[in-house]
Amino acid sequence: MRLLTLAFPILLGSSHVLSTPTQRPFAATAAYEQDRPHLIGPNDSRKLDDEAIIDWVPAPPQGMKLYPLHISGKEDERVNLMFFADGYTFDEEAKFVHDATKLKDDIVSPKGAMFHVAHLLNIWATFVPSNISGIGTQSTSLPGAAFGLYRPGAELRGVYVERKRKARAACTYFREESDEGGCDQPILLGNDPLYGGLGGEFTVITASKLNGPLVLRHELGHSLIPVGEEYEGGFAYFGANSDTIDRVNDLKWKDFLTNSDEVRVEDAKVPLQFYPWHDLDNSSYVISFNSTNTSKGQYPTALLRASLSSIPFASHISITLNGNSLDLSDGFPSAWKGSKDRRWLEVPLERGLSEGESTVKVELTKKGRKEVAGQGGKMITSLEIVEYGGEGRFNQTEGFVGAFPTYAMDGSVTLRPTNEACLMRKVNHPTFCPVCAHALKTSLEGRIVKKRGGL
Repeated sequence: MRLLTLAFPILLGSSHVLSTPTQRPFAATAAYEQDRPHLIGPNDSRKLDDEAIIDWVPAPPQGMKLYPLHISGKEDERVNLMFFADGYTFDEEAKFVHDATKLKDDIVSPKGAMFHVAHLLNIWATFVPSNISGIGTQSTSLPGAAFGLYRPGAELRGVYVERKRKARAACTYFREESDEGGCDQPILLGNDPLYGGLGGEFTVITASKLNGPLVLRHELGHSLIPVGEEYEGGFAYFGANSDTIDRVNDLKWKDFLTNSDEVRVEDAKVPLQFYPWHDLDNSSYVISFNSTNTSKGQYPTALLRASLSSIPFASHISITLNGNSLDLSDGFPSAWKGSKDRRWLEVPLERGLSEGESTVKVELTKKGRKEVAGQGGKMITSLEIVEYGGEGRFNQTEGFVGAFPTYAMDGSVTLRPTNEACLMRKVNHPTFCPVCAHALKTSLEGRIVKKRGGL
């Protein structure tokens, strides 16, 4: 593996100091560590004047080290993904390279979600030292963090970037100035063992062994294709994998339809969809709702989908539907047993729902109450039920591409290509659907054409 060590001048007042890989960064008071600099140097409290603040452009972080992970061609003829370290100290450089390599393997290995476009990608990892190991919580980044990743609260959900300009500067350097490496899509990798991430300008993920790869695939889908969500209860439905009901006979993915001669909207209803983020140590969680079903049993089967955090074993949690206990064992596979990371449950309801009101109750068992809570607490984080039309009104055939309804948080309905066969719908699904996979390839090829000076 090639290793390139880079050193950059850091603006401290009116002088330029050349950093080297052996220099440790200043404490959190150093000007280069802030998106909006407020101190001239590590021991100087003089304020920069307003003009200096307006004109100040952040330099790339000092002491960066570049590692090529997957190189398929010249930087200007490929789309370059670059992992940047956040929350990794000097002593954790090897851990960062290991974490980034594992994530790279997940997406471009023969069974990876992006193996079909591996020849269009270069993947790099750039180590940037932080003063403290980990990422921030409660909307506060850690002092001396390379890019200032943080969680808004303690819960295992989004991870945000405080020092966006510093991240842009690092990526811009490799894209426009450096003779080595390339950065068309920055991936900020936070040194945290639990679920979290965000898509957009920066793909933000954590080093969670269980959820890191899942989040990376999904968020890169947003960043690279780009497409919106496919799961229920969201608000961003756009791109190649989303269309409106009035276009059912002229869908964006009409060339991928399994049966283009007979296109219909598959009959599925979602009577329950909610993100409780409820701490079960405080109380059980109970919610009632009305089934779509009638006495004629028009929706004979259903699916309960939920996500939990800090629940390490199936014996620690109980979910009942109308007083009947559900089998949760499939949500606790051997690789996930004992983990307090966020986890994903799917429970088929082979007999569907009864007509009228139904009630779901989620509570800790005696063992669950005794267990010490992990970060963010013992949470029921999401809960939904999908009902499927009977008598052939809903096609659940694996691999079938058609027009499946997706229900947004405001009650509006859009269409998606497959039932459950895409990681843009199910974060724990390993691959894109054919529509998203093709859109990814087309998007990457288009980016490369533009880099070559094409239209």
